[in-house]
Amino acid sequence: MVFDYVEFDSAGDKDITILVGCRFADEPEELYVVEVRALKNGLLNDWRLLFNGMDCKYDFKPDERAAVRDYLHSVVPTTEYAQWFEGSLTV
Repeated sequence: MVFDYVEFDSAGDKDITILVGCRFADEPEELYVVEVRALKNGLLNDWRLLFNGMDCKYDFKPDERAAVRDYLHSVVPTTEYAQWFEGSLTV
């Protein structure tokens, strides 16, 4: 997976929706969006893969979840949400 961007949406007291733009190696021309809900304690859940706004009903592999988590680990400290999480991001 190659990541293009990250957006934070719907920040609440206990959770936030994170949108991550990504491309898969076998479809490098297509931009997908990983939508994941992050809890304040750092747990990432409610994973969805979107294409053109439609839910792909995709079942993420453990290494894909880990890749998204690692990407978020690298970008969250540079955002306004750096202090929002109370724990480390986990899947």
